Amino acid sequence: PALCPPAFAQPVPADTTQAAPDETERLETLTEEDVSGDPTALLELLTDLRENPLDVNRATAAELALVPAFSPLLAQAIVAYRAANGPFGSLPELRRVEGVTAEVYLDARPYLRIGEALDVEAPRAARFPPVPSLSEIARGLRYTGLQRVQRRLDLARGFRGDDTTRAYAGSPERVYTRLRATYRRNVSLNVTLEKDPGERFAFDGQPGYDYASAHAAVLDLGRVDALVVGDFVAEYGQGLVLWRASGFGKGPDAVHGPIRSGRGLRPYGSVEENRFLRGAAASVAVVPGLYASAFGSRRRLDATGDGYHRTATEIAGKDAAGETLFGGGVEYRLDGRRVGATVGVVGYRARFDDPVAPGERPYERFAFAGSEATTGSVYADVRTRSFQAFGEVARAPGGALGGVGGVAAGVGDALDVLVLGRHYARDFVTLHGYPFGERNGVGQNETGFYVGFRLRPGRTLTVSAYVDQYRFPWLRFGVPRPSAGHEAMVFVEHRPRRWLRYYVQARTETREAGTDVPGGIPGSLVGGLLNETRQTLRLHAEYEANRRLRLRARVEGSRYVEEGQDPALGVLVYQDVRWRVFSSFRLDARLTFFDTDGFDARLYQYESDLTYVFALPVLFGRGVRTYVLATVEPVEGLTLQAKYAVTVFEDVTRVSSGHNEIEGNVVRDLGVQLRFRL
Repeated sequence: PALCPPAFAQPVPADTTQAAPDETERLETLTEEDVSGDPTALLELLTDLRENPLDVNRATAAELALVPAFSPLLAQAIVAYRAANGPFGSLPELRRVEGVTAEVYLDARPYLRIGEALDVEAPRAARFPPVPSLSEIARGLRYTGLQRVQRRLDLARGFRGDDTTRAYAGSPERVYTRLRATYRRNVSLNVTLEKDPGERFAFDGQPGYDYASAHAAVLDLGRVDALVVGDFVAEYGQGLVLWRASGFGKGPDAVHGPIRSGRGLRPYGSVEENRFLRGAAASVAVVPGLYASAFGSRRRLDATGDGYHRTATEIAGKDAAGETLFGGGVEYRLDGRRVGATVGVVGYRARFDDPVAPGERPYERFAFAGSEATTGSVYADVRTRSFQAFGEVARAPGGALGGVGGVAAGVGDALDVLVLGRHYARDFVTLHGYPFGERNGVGQNETGFYVGFRLRPGRTLTVSAYVDQYRFPWLRFGVPRPSAGHEAMVFVEHRPRRWLRYYVQARTETREAGTDVPGGIPGSLVGGLLNETRQTLRLHAEYEANRRLRLRARVEGSRYVEEGQDPALGVLVYQDVRWRVFSSFRLDARLTFFDTDGFDARLYQYESDLTYVFALPVLFGRGVRTYVLATVEPVEGLTLQAKYAVTVFEDVTRVSSGHNEIEGNVVRDLGVQLRFRL
């Protein structure tokens, strides 16, 4: 038995403290266990929306769709209402839009604002966003600094010994620093620095952090849609060619989670060390609604791709591959009274300093190979109040085609439905994309059909469900033949009061896995397939006793069955308390009991953590986990946080394995953080 640590793979700081746990909880409703890539980028998106709310009188439908409570259809309805009736005079006026219920409004309220005072008679819409003066920007800049230190108190094997014998070259602390200056949502100056556990606080003899990122960006000013110098990401279409480090996948938000909503070129300030571009990028409005973009990037990539540089092998792989990339696109955006649309074409050409050579295993046969890659796509997204059609078709560097598309429809206020299909050929490769799929973000060797719906039979009841059927036409790691699978989930939530919420969630997935079966010659074995099924059932309840005290409780069971074997079972029970002791002091605490028949019956739980740390421990074996998170704001603009977590296992003498093995049955983690804002 062991504990997989929280998803600290490359965490990012946030720009708000009080909101951070709330955003983590919102992320849990958008995606469940599908946390490949850099999930903290999604958390950063949500907290940035809270820190810099959208102006409902200027935001586009695509921007409003980023608000968790708004679907793309509802976002289009808000824009259409605004176009027909003039700007909103106050946020409560959003309730006049069909579909903005009291619950939706309250969930969306933290992410929205009203801009400057409005005239009694709505002025004619400007052709382009207004441009403030340099002096106004300088006066309006807000400065944020964040310093975080985390470490596992019980040293793993890789940290033991002297400098010449231990496996990890550096100290066990994770050190994170971020400095940022922003003007509303329009200007961003950022520096991000990080050292992972086991990495030296120096590299190649030079003092400093192992990783550094910086950018200067101007967004949505005049004709400038985006101008970034430094690190940036590109988000277009449904993510087949270009997307950020991660994207939402399958989860309780069965209708809206799988749909991508690209924002074009955007600055990057996270710490996922491979999935971003470095150089310069610009997108400008040629005429209202028509945007042209161009970008160039020159950077070095890790050979391993995981961003860790702790051992001699990992250090040797740092910056091992150089990539030069140039690309661009053209996009037309329409925010009309009846119809909203985005249509575009995007592409790039990349060149590697040394040819990329895939492995020689059969499942690696169709991996990318060579020193040059040219790829591009066409995409479209058309929206009305009750209908959305979207899709993207891309050409991979080798010429293979891949595509994803679907339709979403709303039937009154009671029912939303999504039908989505995708096909990524076995030789379709996306180097910088992150499309939806069973292997979210991979975009290769997969064909699937997804149907999801959300039903609101009453004001307080919501039922969501999806079914996803998929197949892999070529081999995968550990699977020696083409294989298939299917997954389904049902989510039923009841909110009888604003302060009381509970839900039941059932999930099942069956897929074909690899195994050895008898061959034609007696005693011989050949690769074959068998079915494995994983199921979970969850009961969750939340109760806000008052403004100071909130209680959460969960019971969840798991069942894993491999064809021909006895089932493995697991159960998790936790009690969670949030207590706002004073207006400036809050405590979050949780006590969890878990008992599973090994890793196959593992269970996950999202946790509150330091601002913008994404924590999703994977629990298996038998034991108890508890943590306490303290947040205090001694003066306005200054926030201090500390989290202490302990996991105690039964009937074990060591935890984990290899360089991460810990002697004993106790794992303790400590993190502290200071954040200031001026």
